[in-house]
Amino acid sequence: MPREWTRWCEDSGFVIEDDAIEVYFADERHHRVYVDDEGDAFRLIGVVARRGAVEALENVALRVWRRNRSMQLVGFRLDDRGRLVGEAWIPKAGLSVEEFAMYVRQVAVECDRLEYLLTGKDTE
Repeated sequence: MPREWTRWCEDSGFVIEDDAIEVYFADERHHRVYVDDEGDAFRLIGVVARRGAVEALENVALRVWRRNRSMQLVGFRLDDRGRLVGEAWIPKAGLSVEEFAMYVRQVAVECDRLEYLLTGKDTE
């Protein structure tokens, strides 16, 4: 079944893998953004750190709360699997290809940045 968002990724320099978009950066880092179609909106999710890495960090909830206070488009939270994730919701009404690509890049950049700040790695 074709998904409309896959067409939007063709000219944006993204690599599509199943239900995810792999975003590559100039410094050879990369980040995967998952796309959930929620009916009237898309939810973009990037994994910042898996449960094991999260459990090894100190004051994760407080650090994420502080980070969220300064964020505009991307919010961070611990999901039901114990992972630290970043996400953004995009209403479909009036959504353009450029706006979709901007959201995907922003989720990837912010998740990758927080991953690096917390772990120093490029795992996700």
